[in-house]
Amino acid sequence: MRCRGLVIAVAAVALAASSAAANGRFPATASIDFQPGHPEVIAAGVTFGLLVSRDDGATWRWYCESAIGFEGTYDPDYKWTRSGALFASTFNGLEVLRDTCAWQPVAGPLGTTNISSMNVGPDDAIWVGTADPVNGSAVFRSTDDGQTFAMTSLVGMPGDVWSSIAPAPSDGRRVYISSTRMTGGNPRERLLFRTADAGATWDSLPTTAFVGTNSSELVLAAVHPTDPDQAYVIVTNISTGLRSALYRTADFSTALPAGPTWTKVLESATRIAAVVVRANGDVLAATPAMGLYRSTDGGLTFAEIPDVRLDSRCLRERVDGTLWMCTNNLPPDGAALHVTTDPTSWTRKLTFAELTGPARCPAGTRQHDDCEALLWCGVRENLGITSTEIDCSPPVDAGIDASGGGGGGKSCCAIGRGPGLEIGVVALGLLVRRRRRHGARVAR
Repeated sequence: MRCRGLVIAVAAVALAASSAAANGRFPATASIDFQPGHPEVIAAGVTFGLLVSRDDGATWRWYCESAIGFEGTYDPDYKWTRSGALFASTFNGLEVLRDTCAWQPVAGPLGTTNISSMNVGPDDAIWVGTADPVNGSAVFRSTDDGQTFAMTSLVGMPGDVWSSIAPAPSDGRRVYISSTRMTGGNPRERLLFRTADAGATWDSLPTTAFVGTNSSELVLAAVHPTDPDQAYVIVTNISTGLRSALYRTADFSTALPAGPTWTKVLESATRIAAVVVRANGDVLAATPAMGLYRSTDGGLTFAEIPDVRLDSRCLRERVDGTLWMCTNNLPPDGAALHVTTDPTSWTRKLTFAELTGPARCPAGTRQHDDCEALLWCGVRENLGITSTEIDCSPPVDAGIDASGGGGGGKSCCAIGRGPGLEIGVVALGLLVRRRRRHGARVAR
């Protein structure tokens, strides 16, 4: 097939699939995580896949969604373990990257069930919540770096969704979990659980202190780094719009039936995106549109930090005391990541135009065949990426190479590539990988 025919075919596919292919979202960062013991190794979840840096942010490599094992408007939880394994939650099970190329589904009881929440404790235990609308929901734990998982005694009903899992940073046996029960329709039930014995037994805690609406959820936002009794919960959608509230407790281990005492310490006209309890005791609460708030009295009261109006999507403190914030790469932020040690002043760490390239993998891997060969050149142009390590300017009508690739300067249609054509190429890629997914899942 010559180039003109391919362009027509791609355009037709684009008309039918452009919405799903483009995700309907602007490029932005959504999450960040650091490898335990190697804080220079960073995973940044973005709305178009995943970015990984292994040199403290000097270079960044891109993984597209299909290489990881998902697609659509979805942001996985990405978590490193001390071994260097990187885990990702998906609707089709838990995925793991143990090298730099081959994402693999985690075998065992998790299967291809929706992973609604996932986290890693200070003891490297991996906690996973599955959400199955037919067979029910459960919480699993792995103590061997994800090689095997065992079900804990916390089992939910069909339709339960685990909203968040929060191991205490100072005690891996103490874990807090929030859940939403949607069985029977509205009103939803907001549920909160705790364990002090690594999941052998669980307490179901009262949630009457949390005032919300039928669409509200509980999200465990933070646990104090040295005091496992001090924790913070975000209540979403407390009224019309995106209003949210932050609650604090200092007695999370209080025995039942009373349970912990919760106090509302902050309310925002938009969602509260993240909460960080710093090593120095300060507490920060970030919002996408209403600024950054700080507490200097242990989370009892908060005040807005003047002149910090970054569109925050996530916030983390690294072990060296550096704060990292996810932002949307658009004005006024102008970057996808910002860093600081003083939250009153932030420095741009990464713009999408500075991405180094896709993770380089051999032909036959999805990372090469989908991300590098099929999608990278379009992503490069649309984001204004300046890297030229992959030649995206092949001669006109050069034909299609055996790999069908756009990477390495081999696609006949890279000349004149623009957003419309890129959407078509992504859409074509969707059809290719959907064909690949027909039938049983295979190891990648």
